[in-house]
Amino acid sequence: MESHPLVYIRTDGNETIATGHLMRCLSIARALKKRGAAVAFLVSDDTSASILQKMYSPDEIADHSFPILELRTDYRSLDREIQTMQGILSSHNVACLLVDSYFATPEYLDILRQICKVAYLDDLQAFDCPASLVINYDFCVDESFYTKADCVLTGCAYTPLREQFADQPYHLWEQVKDLFLSTGGTDPFHIAGGMLKRLCASDDWKDVSFHVLTGPMHVHRAELAVMAKEDSRIVLHEQVSDMAALMSTCDLAFSAGGTTLYELCAVGVPSVSFSMADNQLPGVKAFDDANLIPWAGDIRDNEIFYDDAVEKLTALLKKPDARKRPVIFMGISAVSCFVLLSESLYDLAERLIPYAPADIKRQTGKGTVQFKNTVHFLR
Repeated sequence: MESHPLVYIRTDGNETIATGHLMRCLSIARALKKRGAAVAFLVSDDTSASILQKMYSPDEIADHSFPILELRTDYRSLDREIQTMQGILSSHNVACLLVDSYFATPEYLDILRQICKVAYLDDLQAFDCPASLVINYDFCVDESFYTKADCVLTGCAYTPLREQFADQPYHLWEQVKDLFLSTGGTDPFHIAGGMLKRLCASDDWKDVSFHVLTGPMHVHRAELAVMAKEDSRIVLHEQVSDMAALMSTCDLAFSAGGTTLYELCAVGVPSVSFSMADNQLPGVKAFDDANLIPWAGDIRDNEIFYDDAVEKLTALLKKPDARKRPVIFMGISAVSCFVLLSESLYDLAERLIPYAPADIKRQTGKGTVQFKNTVHFLR
C-alpha cells in the first residue's frame, strides 16, 4: 500500500485573532494533499474548528479531506499544551508539524521538534525560532535574524496563496467603477463603516460601487447591513468562495496588511493599504517603500487616518497612470516574478512533506532558501 506522509497543522481562529491563520494554513493543506500528504488540523477549541469547517469545500467535507482534532486548550497559552502535543505526535507517527500561531514560544517549538520535524509560519520575528523550518513571506525580511532554524524560506515567493490566484485575468479600466474593501475578519475599529461614510458622501465617488468583505465574526456586521440597505452602492460579500474572481471585478482596493495584499498583487488590483496590528506593519511599510502599494497609516496612532486614506484612494481614482504603476511592476500573470504560485505554494508544500529534497541554496523571485546542512529535511 502506498504510504502518505502525515502532516499536522496547529493553528486557530476566532473573533480576537481573526481567520487569517486558518485561511493560509488551509491553502497549504490543499497543496500538501495534492503532493500526496495526509493532512489534519489541531485547534484549541470548538470555535476554531467551526470556523475552519465553514472554509471547507463541499467535496472536502464529504471526503473528510482534513480531519480536525480539538485539543480543548487555551489558544493563548500553547506552552500549557506541550504535554498533550507530545502524546499526540508520538502516538500518531506524524512526519511534520506546521505551527501558525502568534502564541508559540521557543520552548514549544524546541520541545516538539524532538519528536518530529516542526515548521513555523512567522511574520512577527519576535524570537529566533528553534524549528526544522521557518517560513516568513513578508516582502522584506532580515534573513540573518534566523540562526536557530535548520531551514529558512523567506520572501514573498513563499506566500501561501490559494490556487485560484494562479492566473486570474485582469483588465485595468480608465474609469473606476468598483472598489474592493477588506478590513479583516473582525474589523474591531469599524474601519469599513468609517470609510464608507466618507466615500459615500464624496462627489468624487458618487458613481463607484463598494464591495465590502464581511462575515459572521465581523463586529459591526449589523451596522454594515443597515448601510447597505440605505445605499445601493454598498455590496456586502460573505464567505466568498472565489476571492480572486471578486477582486478581478474591482478597479481599486483598500485593504488591511496581510495575505490579502499579496492576493491583490497576484490579481493586479491597484491598492491602498492600512494597518491595525503590529504584525501588519513590516509588510505595509515595505510595500509603501517600494512604491507598490501606498500605506494610509495605522488606525491606532494616526488622528487623520480617514483623511489620509480617502486622499490616497482619490488620488488613484483620478489618475489612471498612477494605477498602472504597480500592475506593470508586478507583471500580474501566471509568470509573475512576484507571486508565482507554482514557485511558492507548491514549492512550500514540497518542503513540508518528508521526502522533499533539500538544496544547498536556491533563490526564487524575492524569496531565498538557505539550508544549513546538506541533508533531507522533514523526512
